[in-house]
Amino acid sequence: METKIAVLKDGRNLAYMEFGNPKGTPVFYAHGGPGSRLEGEWFHDIAFRRRFRIIATDRPGFGESSYLPNRKPKDYARGIAELADFLNIDKFGVMGWSGGGMPTTICAHEIPERLLFNFTFAGYTNWAEMPNAESYLAGGRDNVENAGAMFRLSTVEDFSKSLMPMHERLKTSPEEAYAAIINQLNDTDKAIAAKTSFKKIFIRSQIEAFKQGTTGPGHDGFLHFQDWGFRLRNIAFPIHVFHGNSDGLVPVEYGKHLRDNVQNCRLTLWEGEGHFAPNNHMEEIFDLAAEALS
Repeated sequence: METKIAVLKDGRNLAYMEFGNPKGTPVFYAHGGPGSRLEGEWFHDIAFRRRFRIIATDRPGFGESSYLPNRKPKDYARGIAELADFLNIDKFGVMGWSGGGMPTTICAHEIPERLLFNFTFAGYTNWAEMPNAESYLAGGRDNVENAGAMFRLSTVEDFSKSLMPMHERLKTSPEEAYAAIINQLNDTDKAIAAKTSFKKIFIRSQIEAFKQGTTGPGHDGFLHFQDWGFRLRNIAFPIHVFHGNSDGLVPVEYGKHLRDNVQNCRLTLWEGEGHFAPNNHMEEIFDLAAEALS
């Protein structure tokens, strides 16, 4: 697949790749954090069969997309709307996985008039509205006060520095870096991670994420712990949240918080499954996407 570049109104580059069926229903996909546009390949075969056109982008500072200083949580939606205009697309679906969940959810508030559906997989909720959100993270349960200070008060620079060891390990030993990530996960995730096709895309995407260094990924991580700039109750467009209830990376409580605070939110829980669960449920996901179009 070819990497393409759209130049946005502010002069920065937004990199994207297309997967699936080029004549299908357009869907903008937001990668994990860290991650990149290369993740779109996970959806290629099923999207082609089901007539969906997956347009996977790099968020600012990842892969080939220009870094955006002073970036805010709402900026992703603006960039996607501009890219849609550039591609002469009026309405589209949006999907986001893990670190791509937050910006995808925000699209439901910022550009509802452009959306056909809004699906997020194992994403974050607005921490500003969830008391003790940090207590659900691995390592946060034992020391909530310190965890809160670490995540809520850290800077972009702090997050960027924290990613340097991962960046270095990916450069010198990507297999070891992959193993370190997978060791944190449950058995269902490990079974998915053992698949050659999944592993190949994941490692390539992680390496691509740090092509410009750690500042872009660090800024992206920082945003997950900031106020989104609006209240969840003000999201009127329907959203559909999918979450494995044994997710060891993004707590299922975040999905439940969205369900309980967004006025039109449907939550699908995958019993006993983890962070990579969408890989086991592609048919279900695209069945629901097709249903949303009818």
